[in-house]
Amino acid sequence: MKHPFAARFRARIAAAGRAGMAAVVSAALLLQPLPAAAQSAPTIVRDAELEAIIRTISTPIFEAAGLTEESVHTYVVHDKSLNAFVAGGQNVFVHTGLVMAADNVNQLIGVIAHETGHISGGHLARFHEGLKGASAVSILGMILGAAAIAAGGGDAGMAVLMGSQQAAQRLALSYSRTQEASADQAGLKFLEATGQSGRGLVSFFEILGDQELLYTANQDPYVRSHPLTRDRINTLSAMVEASPYRDAPNPPGYDDLFARMKAKMWGYFQPPASTLSRYPVGDNSLYARYARAYAYNKMQEFEKALAEAQALNAEYPDDPYLWELTGFLLFGNGKIRESIPPFRRAVELAPNEPLILTQLSQALLATEDPELNDEAIRHLELANRLDRESPFGWYQLAIAYHRAGNEPMAHLASAERFALIGRRPEAGMQARAALKGLPAGSPNWIRAQDILVTSNLDEDGKPTIK
Repeated sequence: MKHPFAARFRARIAAAGRAGMAAVVSAALLLQPLPAAAQSAPTIVRDAELEAIIRTISTPIFEAAGLTEESVHTYVVHDKSLNAFVAGGQNVFVHTGLVMAADNVNQLIGVIAHETGHISGGHLARFHEGLKGASAVSILGMILGAAAIAAGGGDAGMAVLMGSQQAAQRLALSYSRTQEASADQAGLKFLEATGQSGRGLVSFFEILGDQELLYTANQDPYVRSHPLTRDRINTLSAMVEASPYRDAPNPPGYDDLFARMKAKMWGYFQPPASTLSRYPVGDNSLYARYARAYAYNKMQEFEKALAEAQALNAEYPDDPYLWELTGFLLFGNGKIRESIPPFRRAVELAPNEPLILTQLSQALLATEDPELNDEAIRHLELANRLDRESPFGWYQLAIAYHRAGNEPMAHLASAERFALIGRRPEAGMQARAALKGLPAGSPNWIRAQDILVTSNLDEDGKPTIK
């Protein structure tokens, strides 16, 4: 059977992590702790495959807007509401609810094109105005959460992070009707530049159009922050129908990638009964088996889950994310050593994917086998070079360095971790300990110095130690 990956996606697998996850905010801001109140809202999802798919379908749009792939960051937000937004610079956030509610990939791409229109139109200036006032820290929570990955393990981290309160989010991320019309036109221009239809965007707006009549509390966040009117939808529809690409098919492979992403989200986030209803046992497609593997695992039917995953491995032996699934199931059910071969196979197929490298390393360290420690260090060093904003990766590396007897580097890794999660005193303490054993003037010594200096800054960036 033909492997269901788009050529661009296969290329991305080979080069995954090349640019890493660049910091969303400055180092000083990353060190600011979040209050407990900001941790109870929507959460950032870290998953190697979901991130790769979103980037694959988004990058052509970004390039059409004159934005480089490295300058725009995309994040998946675990929230059932239909929403997507841009914030804190060139950062695009897409809710899982939007993906699961979309009828096709063209709708999702249309929304991304529209949000890119807000970036290219400079509409984010008002974001900074929205940060004034008591709700500012809630907005910062979402931005900080994208860079400060405080949890690890699981399927490439499907990790819970720090979010923001929706009311504060709407305050800072709302747009005027003029800006919305501008973003519509820009989004359609980007779609045409990539040879894609704008009908998906229109159909998505049609889905949301009736919500203008609902009370604000019952509307999806997208409607509240992106005002919709029938005139606006009609205007956009007329523009789309006049486009030479109105009937253009989706790019090759995109439908498969979308179906795969949707199945994975459904299996992971939805109740098992809902998943098994949508992907019944008689459906032997990749997508159905993928979703059922997660559903069975949530039902604590490990053997059924593993059987689905191993059948997929046999049929698609060159798919890193399906091997990752097998490793995830084995590791999560206490079969630590058995999880290592599938994780190794996933790393072999996607050697520069930091989230998978970290999962393999976690399994290697969990065995407490000294002979596996050097391999874990090698993988974690690469993972943390590619993605410096993963506290869990630094935590694992600190453990590995400690077991290897390399205490200065263990302290430095711990300093990186504490800095990312906003624990300044601990970051400074670990940096000072690292400096005692690192060669003066070396890159690692300079890095420890940077963390130490930053740990002594107050909330306004002023030194606390004179």
